Parts: sequence; structure tokens; C-alpha cells
Amino acid sequence: MEIPQKIKDYIDSNRLPLPPIKDEDEPLQIDSLAIVRLVAFLETDCGIRIEDEELIAENFANLRKLGELIASKSEAAEAPHQPTATAHPAFTSATAVRTDTSPKKD
Repeated sequence: MEIPQKIKDYIDSNRLPLPPIKDEDEPLQIDSLAIVRLVAFLETDCGIRIEDEELIAENFANLRKLGELIASKSEAAEAPHQPTATAHPAFTSATAVRTDTSPKKD
């Protein structure tokens, strides 16, 4: 997936004094704080939610890897929602099974 120009511009402007990235396999050369800022930008300005387990250096190594991460988010959003199985009505709440714990009267 090609990185949207808005994201590429953001990365280029936050890598100064480094020159703009010309090749998608060129290392981004950004530190961990820059990654956190990039993630905040992706989430607030682009609507792309990055999960905690996706916050690994490999996903932010270059534009190609970042594009793959963004593409996987787009594919997940477009996938049809699968219905979840529901439990039998008798097992849906704790009140479905009642036991009498009161003492028996003779």
C-alpha cells in the first residue's frame, strides 16, 4: 500500500534536519518519541487505531512496513462482521438456575 501523502508529509516534516524520504525502503530513522507522536497523529488526524501489540520498531522501520500496517487496518475495517455464537437462554444469566437454600420446615 502506498502511504497517503498526508502521512508522508508529517513524517518528512518531523525528521528534520534529515532530507525527505525518497524510497519506501529507506529507514525512517525516527526515535521512540517520534513513533509515539506518529501514532498519535495516525489516530487523531487519520483515524487509524494502532494497538499496543503493534507498537514494535519493525512496523515503523520504513514506509513500506508502515504502509503494510495501515493496509492491515483498512482490511480489518472492511471485513464483514462475523456474528458471535450466543449461549442457550437457560445459561445466559446467573439467575436462570435457582436453588432453594432456605431451611426445610417439617
